[in-house]
Amino acid sequence: MSAVKIGKHFGNLFPKGVVQIVSPAENVNGLTIQTASIDPTSGYVNLYASETAPTITGDASTRCIFNGNGPAVANSHSQVLLPAPLFVPAGMGLWVTAGSWLPGTTATGSLAITWDLVA
Repeated sequence: MSAVKIGKHFGNLFPKGVVQIVSPAENVNGLTIQTASIDPTSGYVNLYASETAPTITGDASTRCIFNGNGPAVANSHSQVLLPAPLFVPAGMGLWVTAGSWLPGTTATGSLAITWDLVA
């Protein structure tokens, strides 16, 4: 088994609403997501790549490139791992959103991500 390369840049995020990770202006030559791990807890976590931000959590009109869905059970945890690196073309930003399946409950899901900007 060969070693998996981690990215120079990283984020450990517990998103509330729509959270920008990389702006489209920062992504001049493209970027490669090297590693990513989602814990959706009792809801979902979505990672988007697009020229514009998603307008809401769970936005179906914006390109979702990686996501994790958990059960509607309080305090449940699971882990969803990105199976291979992903290349994101220049001019696209990265955003993450999270939501809960439990009525009246705030999202508690998380995303750990590493990436490299193409020089």
